[in-house]
Amino acid sequence: MSTVFSAVGSALAMCWHYGLQKQKVEMSYRADFLAQLVLSFVHIAVQLFFISALFFQVKDLKGWELPELILMYGIGRICFGWFNIAFFNMSVSLSDHYIIEGNLDRPLLRPLSPLFQVVLENLNFRDITQVLTGTAIALWAFAHVEPHIPPTAANLLMLQAFGLLGAVVFAGVFLTTASISFWIKDRVGFTSPLFSISEASRYPLTIYAPWVQYVFSLVIPFGFCAFYPAVYFIEPANWHNWLLAGPLVAAASFAFGAFIFHRGLRVYESTGS
Repeated sequence: MSTVFSAVGSALAMCWHYGLQKQKVEMSYRADFLAQLVLSFVHIAVQLFFISALFFQVKDLKGWELPELILMYGIGRICFGWFNIAFFNMSVSLSDHYIIEGNLDRPLLRPLSPLFQVVLENLNFRDITQVLTGTAIALWAFAHVEPHIPPTAANLLMLQAFGLLGAVVFAGVFLTTASISFWIKDRVGFTSPLFSISEASRYPLTIYAPWVQYVFSLVIPFGFCAFYPAVYFIEPANWHNWLLAGPLVAAASFAFGAFIFHRGLRVYESTGS
C-alpha cells in the first residue's frame, strides 16, 4: 500500500512541476491569453444563441426545455475545459508531432511511462476559463430549470466530478483514434471529424434515432460527457444509473485508448539515424 501511495505522490509531484513550467511559458504571452479568452466568450455566446434560436418557434424540443439544454451545454463546457487542460494538445499532436515526426523518441528514452510524459508535456492551463464559464452557465440553468436545483457545495462538486469523468471519456476516445497513426501514417486521421461529431452529444440523446443513442452511449460514449450528467440533476430518480455507469465507462474508454497506444509502441518507427 505504501508503494502505491509513493507512486501516486511521485506522479502528482511531476504534474506539479510540469504545470509550473507550462504556466511560466503561458504567462509570458499574456496578449495571446487575452485574445484567446475573448474568442472563447464570443464562441460561447454564438453557441448559446443558436441553442436559444431552436426555441423561437417551439416551446420544447421533444420534451426538453431551454434551461435543460443550457444545463447540458454548461456541463459540456466543463467537460471540454478539463479535457482541453489535460488531453486536447496531446490528442491533436500525438499523430503528427510524436508519431510521424519521431518526437516520441525522447519520452521512450526516459524511465517513465511514455503516455504519462506525453500528457504532461501538453498540459494547457489556459482552458481553466472554459471550466469556469461552463460552471457559471450550469449555475444559471440550476436557477431556471423546473424544479430549481439548489447550488449546494455537493452539486458544485458533482458538476466538476462529471466534467472530469467526461474528460476521461473524451481522452480515451481521442487517444484511440490518434494512436491509429502508429499503423496508418496520417497527420489528421479521425481526430478532426470526431471533434465535429462530439458537438452533437451536447444535445439530448432522446432527440436522435435509437441507433444514434446507442452509438453515443456504448460505441463512442460522448453521451456520458453532458447528457447523462444533466439527467442526474434533472431527474434525480435516475441518479444511480449515472453514478454506476459513468465511472465504468470513463475507465473503460481510457483503458482501451491506453491499450491501443501501447500496442502501437510495438510498431513505432523512430526517425532517428
